[in-house]
Amino acid sequence: MSRNVVVSLLRGGVVIIAVAAVCGVASGASAPEKLHVGLSASFALSGGGSVWVTDHTGNQVVRVDPVAGRVVKRIKVGGYPFGLAYGGGSLWVGSRHGDIVTRVDPATGKRKARIAVGSAPYALAYGGGSVWVTNENSGTVSRIGPKRNKVIKTIRVGGGPNGIAVAFGKVWVADYGRGRLIRVNASRNRVEKTIRIPTADWITPAAGSLWVSSETGFVYRVDPSTMKVLAKIAVGQNPLASAVSGSQLWVPNIDSGTVSVIDLVAATVTGTESTGPQPIAAVVGGGSAWVTSELDGDLWRFPL
Repeated sequence: MSRNVVVSLLRGGVVIIAVAAVCGVASGASAPEKLHVGLSASFALSGGGSVWVTDHTGNQVVRVDPVAGRVVKRIKVGGYPFGLAYGGGSLWVGSRHGDIVTRVDPATGKRKARIAVGSAPYALAYGGGSVWVTNENSGTVSRIGPKRNKVIKTIRVGGGPNGIAVAFGKVWVADYGRGRLIRVNASRNRVEKTIRIPTADWITPAAGSLWVSSETGFVYRVDPSTMKVLAKIAVGQNPLASAVSGSQLWVPNIDSGTVSVIDLVAATVTGTESTGPQPIAAVVGGGSAWVTSELDGDLWRFPL
């Protein structure tokens, strides 16, 4: 294990944290294990006591028992399944090539509905009694009503919307195309405020803040009330779908083949783990952090 050298700079009221020598194992972590789940392993989430992983190359969603550390079900979903959400007693899967969201019964794996959305759905989130879907090529967010299994509102946000989260009474969208964090008023179904964050890609709410991954190699901490950037934390190259474990944020770095562990209180990187090629998403379940490796279809398990 190597030591992290943390340097804090203050620029324009924003704390910028740079980390050197980011290699080795996060403090207190055991050696990781690896589980092969499919031809690819992209997005993942924890729900209903399971970890769910999309295998877009194999056109399936894989259900993993996070305690036993084994695959327990494979569910066929066509059209390049990618984003996931869990809520309303269902698993929701977005297919980028089919412009469809599939509603799945998590207990049986059977399809309950197929709902047409915008072009190239990227990420999904469940909150406020709705499923929210970013459509990257359409520049829109589709709001799905679970009771009717249909889109009840299409919200134009522009750019290339990627990550989405429902938190602090609002819907938040990461606009990769125009480099913005967008706040949507869910009651009025319209954009109410935006701020500049270069190549914003993913949003994770935690510790009273929004943590926004940017392809520039930083995670931005944003105050949801004022939408001011509170900190800018250097991680690896091309960070994406982060996950919270207690006071830690696990951030996969696609082009570095690593995952950075951020202390949510200090807003600093406390360790870096090596993973497989192209880690896209982190998720927490069964007492472990799990990180997908898109290129080889593996799921890496880091005991917490």
